[in-house]
Amino acid sequence: MNHTTFTATMLLICTTITHSWSQDLYDYKKPRESQNWTTISLKTKPSDGPALPLVLLIGDSITVRYAAEVGTELKGKAYVSLLGTSKAVGDPALLDEIKLVLRQNVYSVIHFNFGLHGDTADLRAGLADVIATLKHHAPNAKLIWATTTPCQKKDDALDTSVIEKNQAAAEHIKMASIVVDDLYTLVAKHPTKLWDAGGVHYTAEGTAIQSKQVAQSIMPLLP
Repeated sequence: MNHTTFTATMLLICTTITHSWSQDLYDYKKPRESQNWTTISLKTKPSDGPALPLVLLIGDSITVRYAAEVGTELKGKAYVSLLGTSKAVGDPALLDEIKLVLRQNVYSVIHFNFGLHGDTADLRAGLADVIATLKHHAPNAKLIWATTTPCQKKDDALDTSVIEKNQAAAEHIKMASIVVDDLYTLVAKHPTKLWDAGGVHYTAEGTAIQSKQVAQSIMPLLP
């Protein structure tokens, strides 16, 4: 092969690879947040440990904050893994993140919590795909949907945005016969305010209260 032929061949290969790569990019029309994040912590049976069931928590930063305490609550009963992500429902990248985790372990229970990111239309249009992905890649897992927790509003007004999101999600959850963990009511009806100074996340007390309820919702479904 002479130099000219070699150069032409390499250009063709590079062009093909570039085209192929561009075709693989997610066709996601909405702008993502300026800083996206994903945190994955997978736990399985240690070589010298008991054969306990595996539990997976999926969700946004609310889930990330209570995950460790849920693991403590379920110590000796299950090994608890976490997929925390800022991806909104409706983002195809979220489905790939879920698949990545589900293809590595067989989970007995999956507790999932979305809603802080994205809007009501995203949940209404995209939650069915999330549920289908969970059921396809974890067909034997028991599923639990956690309602999205409210953000603190001025004068203790209702967080109507979160209420609308939970109502939109509830339609899919009911249709799929999925167990509901009502974290929204737990926070909204609590006699004291549980938010931290930011009004989105929670104090240590608020996180502890949520983690206990999450663990209690999981325990009856463990094999």
